[in-house]
Amino acid sequence: MYLQVTDLALRNEKPAVNPGTPMKEVIIEISAKRLGMTAVLERANRLVGIITDGDLRRMLKSNPEWEKLTAADVMHPSPRTIGAEELAVNALAKMRQNNITQLIISEKDNYIGVVHLHDLLKEGLL
Repeated sequence: MYLQVTDLALRNEKPAVNPGTPMKEVIIEISAKRLGMTAVLERANRLVGIITDGDLRRMLKSNPEWEKLTAADVMHPSPRTIGAEELAVNALAKMRQNNITQLIISEKDNYIGVVHLHDLLKEGLL
């Protein structure tokens, strides 16, 4: 199949917060956009991290004062990404290799969108 990841990402919202966003707002953003994650962006759409629903569960379990934390305290600073022109089959291979369900699409640290495993399922790649 010759679908590019950007073809699939067009259907998805683009969850995003900034490093100073309080954790309550991070949780709301992840829940509202329904992709199980949010990108963490600095000025000009620059990708600096990711927070997944798994990160939230681990944070809640280990930090009783989680309300005092910000996105920067919880984010993973090296998110798995894929280029905008990559084929969807390459996204699937990368997800399998890293045991993850979503990839951030970026070009030169610029946040473009998200491709999720469910997008690949809908296209019959699995």
